[in-house]
Amino acid sequence: MNFSKGALKRYKIIDGLIKNPYRKYPTLDQILDKCNEILDADFSLETISKDLRHMRGSFPDGFEAPIKYCHTNKGYYYTDPDYSFSGVSLRPQELDAIEEAVEIIRALGGSRISDNFNHAVEKLLSASLETEQSEEGRLPVLQLMTPPISRGFEHFDLFYKACKERIPVSFIHFSYKKRAYKHIILHPFLVKEFENRWYVIGFSENHDSIRTFGLDRISEPVNIRKKFIKPDLIQTKAYLNDVYGVFPVPEAKKETIEIHVSELGTHYLQAYPLHTSQRIEKYNEGTSLITFELIPSIELARYFLSQGRHVTILQPTWFRKFTQDLSE
Repeated sequence: MNFSKGALKRYKIIDGLIKNPYRKYPTLDQILDKCNEILDADFSLETISKDLRHMRGSFPDGFEAPIKYCHTNKGYYYTDPDYSFSGVSLRPQELDAIEEAVEIIRALGGSRISDNFNHAVEKLLSASLETEQSEEGRLPVLQLMTPPISRGFEHFDLFYKACKERIPVSFIHFSYKKRAYKHIILHPFLVKEFENRWYVIGFSENHDSIRTFGLDRISEPVNIRKKFIKPDLIQTKAYLNDVYGVFPVPEAKKETIEIHVSELGTHYLQAYPLHTSQRIEKYNEGTSLITFELIPSIELARYFLSQGRHVTILQPTWFRKFTQDLSE
């Protein structure tokens, strides 16, 4: 539906007049007078007549309001007394759309869905206000952190649907390291965002194992008719819960990772935990021993490297060496 705010306000007034049990069957003139009075405007009878037609209109262009004109009482009424413009029931396709949106919000916000949803609404409202300011030729007074849309995001809908409906996908993958293209058949089960980049995870027929592919390296994805290979439940849960990032170290298993952290680094990780399994044991001098229960990943190793002298990997020793080799 595409209505102006003014039209929606009139629709609500019309609905209230028709539903008024003390003054039934409002006339066109009465509706016009009430709209002009409440909204402090000067609408015409033609405008109100169009409003009634739009309210009667079928979905998605109208609200399917059962408005009829009673010749006996010379006014308008609802043929369904239980109908209310403010309480229009949602159709199945609308409920599906809302459920998908909520699913995405949960993925973005975890258990703090209401906090993150409110924050998203705040950003939308503030962005709208800032657009109005810009249109008036004023200098901006607000700037939001908006990362640029990454290459490959145009495939998001396809892979999201493929994961949800269990549809295998065929695509061309470009390896930055090998500088070569390869045809991949993937049975995807998860679309994941990490540090403003998007990835799809699934069972790769080419590798005979679960693999991760960046959407920025994918081209020409198409759904294919083929029996979907269900992912191993344990491996799927591991990708969902036990990996920091998207690329686990090959053959790595979940284990305890211990790091020694400087006083400054401790303050930062207290404020911004890397993972729900994070545990901090502080020493008297302000430094700390921090442990995680994770599958070691390339992203975790790179994060530790980025902290420089503030983080020293203690255990496991193989992961400490793996991280050191990445820096060379």
